[in-house]
Amino acid sequence: MKYFKLVIALAFVGRLTAQVTVDWNVGQGGLAIALDQQNNVFTVNYDANLGGDITLTKRSSTGALLWNASYDQTSTTRTDRATWVATDQQGNAIVTGTITSGYSNPVNANSLVMKFSPSGQVLWRVVYENDFDGSSTRKCVVDRAGNIYVLGLSPAVTKVKKLAPDGSTVWNWLDAGIGGPVNIKFSPDSALLISHRGTTGSINGYTKLDRTSGTTIWNYSANSLTVGDLSGDAAGNTYMVHGDYLGGQGSVIRKVGPTGALIWQNVYPITAYRVEVGPDQAPVVSGFPFNGSGGAAFLKAGTNGTQQWLNNNADGPENYLLHAQMMVDQYNNAYLCAGTLFAMGICKVNSDGSTGWFVTTPSSYSNGFALGTDHAVYVTGGGTARLAQPVAGVLVSARVLLGGPFVTGTGLMSDGLRAAGLVPLADPYPALGYIHVGAPSPSTSTAVLAVTGPNAIVDHVLLELRSASNSTQVVASRTALLQRDGDVVDIDGASPVSFAVGAGSYFMVVGHRNHLSCMTSMAIPLLGTSTAVDLTSASTLTYGSDARRAVGSVRVLWPGDVTFNDQVKYAGANNDRDPVLARIGGLIPTNTVSGYFMEDVNMDGVVKYVGLENDRDPILMSIGGVVPTAVRSAQLP
Repeated sequence: MKYFKLVIALAFVGRLTAQVTVDWNVGQGGLAIALDQQNNVFTVNYDANLGGDITLTKRSSTGALLWNASYDQTSTTRTDRATWVATDQQGNAIVTGTITSGYSNPVNANSLVMKFSPSGQVLWRVVYENDFDGSSTRKCVVDRAGNIYVLGLSPAVTKVKKLAPDGSTVWNWLDAGIGGPVNIKFSPDSALLISHRGTTGSINGYTKLDRTSGTTIWNYSANSLTVGDLSGDAAGNTYMVHGDYLGGQGSVIRKVGPTGALIWQNVYPITAYRVEVGPDQAPVVSGFPFNGSGGAAFLKAGTNGTQQWLNNNADGPENYLLHAQMMVDQYNNAYLCAGTLFAMGICKVNSDGSTGWFVTTPSSYSNGFALGTDHAVYVTGGGTARLAQPVAGVLVSARVLLGGPFVTGTGLMSDGLRAAGLVPLADPYPALGYIHVGAPSPSTSTAVLAVTGPNAIVDHVLLELRSASNSTQVVASRTALLQRDGDVVDIDGASPVSFAVGAGSYFMVVGHRNHLSCMTSMAIPLLGTSTAVDLTSASTLTYGSDARRAVGSVRVLWPGDVTFNDQVKYAGANNDRDPVLARIGGLIPTNTVSGYFMEDVNMDGVVKYVGLENDRDPILMSIGGVVPTAVRSAQLP
């Protein structure tokens, strides 16, 4: 493989606007691209010859090839043609495709979905629709539970098929007859948004679906010479874009409410094909300048429809022609992936409408891109490349108290685990099945764990930053250290906790391996200077109800989630009491065992089922102490 290392300083309108680094560029391209939570890169392609197969490629964020995987479909007259790739929370890759027959004029035979494990094994393969009925797939999206929503054609109208994580069908949805599929995406209110285009004539279709039941919430059609798109905000409103068919004065942005009722519509001076809504809940559209030239144009409207800004030359002199995909990041910056016939191109427009940067890489056309949690931009087409952007990072000084080791009389937590030499140096959460978003958390040192007094380390805790526009989306996560006085510090035992994300507002979640997590009720502005977030204080509001336990004037996390499943249960299936008994041997309830165990709820280094300071009673107290069948759940969206 040939790698290119370039640093490009880009000027626009006579001034330096930003820097972007092309960290690596490999000649192996793809039709689509996806990232997992560690920013490993998945691209998908296929052999167009008869009997050809789909190839899924996985690379590390540094560009190193990890593996190529494929499924041998054995037919000598058919070809598996890839259309899309997506990843789930466990790092599996879902690939959609269309099975065709014939070479020079191939016809569609079936629709196809495959799931690959993080190591490249084919977990399952689903082929559906009737042979040669003209069906096909276009792309898919995957929710946090691992359900897959495949957008395709079946056979002459748009179809969405929902598959469970095991590949079984949950439901099928067919549109009202507008035509072929264009795009599918999630809305922040957990619905599905579908755009489709008439196979004849100039009609765009727009649909909002309930993703649980597969029922239509609303649909809309519009005459347009250009293909349209739609995107939603956190309040359930949706913005649609299409051409001004009658007036010919540019493009229409139409805002409708949660039930599809029109709120406003305006015409704007841009030939727009795509729309995305950023964390500020306002729409940004992209396309070509309205004067009919090539290039990359962006326009932003306010939530009330007022034009905020217009950038008609976001790609500088590059003259992008083949627009492929648009995104808006968590800071309201907009990106467009395109091509120049001879190179992959991508450009960035800052949240105020100014040009951030534009770049081309020598790998021909672009097909798609992805934004990493490391703030890099990964693009594929004729090749695959990583573009790095400088990020200063943010600092957090959090405070939290764990109910298990909390000692009421002192206002401090016990550091029994540390005193017994049981606190591990390495991050314990990946071994529990937690997959970090971003780089792995580093280990601490024996010197840090040797500190005594109020600043002594109690244990490792888990921190998450979540998107201000979607509190279910983890933007970054890492493990930090918790001191006896409640201070959460970095691995050096003293510094504020750093995250490699840009300045902005985030929901913050604090969790522990046997306590229930809690999240701030509002997104908190974070900067390069440390921001205090005190979850021990009643004045710091948290998401949901009773997310913390009141102990006098302070708030502590609820103890007893020894199964690490966001619930505390004393009785019934998957309860947290039985593991305590099992840990001590399961037969003699007076037995004890020492060690760093989830079942050690009070975190004194000893698991006890009965007697003084046992680990069973805190579980009962967390659920209320009266009704043993009660359940307490973590208050997370």
